[in-house]
Amino acid sequence: MDLEGWLKELRVPREAYRVVSLLPLVYVAWADGKIQKSERDVILHIARERGMLDHGGEDALSRWLSEPPSKQQLKADLAALNELARSDRKLQEEFGADEEQLLLAWCQDVADAAGGLLGLKSARTDAENAALKTIVGALDMRNATQWRAALRS
Repeated sequence: MDLEGWLKELRVPREAYRVVSLLPLVYVAWADGKIQKSERDVILHIARERGMLDHGGEDALSRWLSEPPSKQQLKADLAALNELARSDRKLQEEFGADEEQLLLAWCQDVADAAGGLLGLKSARTDAENAALKTIVGALDMRNATQWRAALRS
């Protein structure tokens, strides 16, 4: 898989390549079958704060937030993101160990965004917890053991 081919498949302009780092957040948001407004708000806040909406990034993110990905698409995109983060020099600069941990923290923020009902219910659904575990495994995180342990709690 090459970066250019994957970006073309995702309909992301080359100049907006950084927006692909939001895919795991989008997948967590869709994990329970729908995106809550608070989950969307968290993703958009991160995207704006990190300058990921320029050069066509906003159009790509808008598409991802409007239609749930298939399980096949999720698997393919996470595999491509993992492979490209390890092989593409530009992405290696973007996805070091610190960025991986930040990405997972953002994923957890999205999972927690909808919140529990008056503290009576867990903020995360089982589907969101499963999505977080899938992302940790699929992205071959350097600190995956620590993250898997943290996700068990």
